[in-house]
Amino acid sequence: MVRCDVAEKRLLRLRATPALIAERMQLTRLFMIAMSLCVGCSALSHKDAPPPPLHKISEIRYVMGTLLEVTIFAPSKQEGREILNETFKVGEHLDNVLSTWKPESPVSRFNRDRSITLRPVDPDLYALVDQARQLAEKTDNAFTIGVRPLVEMWESAARTGIMPSPSAVARVKNLITPSKILSSPPSNLGKGAPGVRIETGGIGKGYAVDAMRAYLTSRGIEHAFINLGRSSIAAIGAPPGASGWKIELALTDTSSEGTIELRDETLSVSRAKGTPFVVNGVQYAHIFDPRTGTPVSTSRGAAIRGRSATEGEAFVKYLVIRGAPPAHVAATWGDVDWIVRHAERVERTKGFEHRN
Repeated sequence: MVRCDVAEKRLLRLRATPALIAERMQLTRLFMIAMSLCVGCSALSHKDAPPPPLHKISEIRYVMGTLLEVTIFAPSKQEGREILNETFKVGEHLDNVLSTWKPESPVSRFNRDRSITLRPVDPDLYALVDQARQLAEKTDNAFTIGVRPLVEMWESAARTGIMPSPSAVARVKNLITPSKILSSPPSNLGKGAPGVRIETGGIGKGYAVDAMRAYLTSRGIEHAFINLGRSSIAAIGAPPGASGWKIELALTDTSSEGTIELRDETLSVSRAKGTPFVVNGVQYAHIFDPRTGTPVSTSRGAAIRGRSATEGEAFVKYLVIRGAPPAHVAATWGDVDWIVRHAERVERTKGFEHRN
């Protein structure tokens, strides 16, 4: 207990005069204002401070029969490495699902099954086939995922040197129409005839690139570049401090369309003579025209830039097979740009104006 005498109590009362109290309250208000300004300055300083540096992580692996390169910028090397590994797992999983070169892949099992009964398949295979059927309509059937019997017929011709007969071509053309692939939700596929088979090589890479891009976005990655075999490419944002991801576009071995920049978009590239084969002295491309039942013999190169690598793979096949699209076909493609080169003739939309 604190004790004080009468003099001390009188001194305390003298100090607590109204004028003194008012002065102290004014000082308190000024102090509080100063503190709030300091806090505001601190917050503003923190807000305007540059973000922490991002770490560039890049790797190349063999996926889907070609090289897959993925580059990302992440907040830390450890987190970036984990995200990069998971991204490759997405691509590797789809390789195992969609590869016709793997005997036990879901697509290979579907192709071997001669039953016409609807059966459950891998959800990714079902989703790809479902999307491919819609893209067949948008390409006037220049692209069809059921083209596998046509591929096998001409692969046999390349091995034996014997051209397919007109009747054999007619039989195969009847098998590859989109209506011959039956589907039922949630993930059941069937066949309209026992010989129906699926070829994913013309669209599977695009589907994988879209899936990897979706995964990176879900992990908060804002700067990334996916390059699968130089034919299916996706850009997320741009490299820090840059306006876009730069890529040199070449549609033939002897020409260059210059440097283009990609930002939050995809690029699909195809060449009619990329991997040629010869039958009776005639060189063909591994791209087939369902309308004629023959492989492409003209040397075209084409590219599509848009928002979906899966769609781009289908649309670019149209360009390689038939050339520039008429207005009624291009109108179904949505907001995309395209370029197609045939020898020295180049046709392009505004998004492919020559830039270096």
